[in-house]
Amino acid sequence: MEENKTIRFNIKARDDRFFRAAESVLKKYKITRRPALEEGFVVFDVTGGTSDYVVRIHPEWRENPRCTCPDAENRAKENARGYCKHIIAVLLKNTEFRCQLLEAFL
Repeated sequence: MEENKTIRFNIKARDDRFFRAAESVLKKYKITRRPALEEGFVVFDVTGGTSDYVVRIHPEWRENPRCTCPDAENRAKENARGYCKHIIAVLLKNTEFRCQLLEAFL
């Protein structure tokens, strides 16, 4: 019998990331889409913050978005389903992928 895994989710942590995405990333950072698919992903460079990061979005929603920032690998992974402010900003900015934000609310 398979054991049920409890997914930890912190609504405040998720909401804070949405506000930071809107207030800092979308206003101050540059989000650039790379011209070609890389290993089945649409890839975006997020620059202009403390460090530069890479966000990967699967166009057919087969995998959750990924970001190279430490938050996506640590805190966001633990309490916001992996959705860091960079992923959220990329999804908000690109209407074709915006529906993938639903995962952050489920």
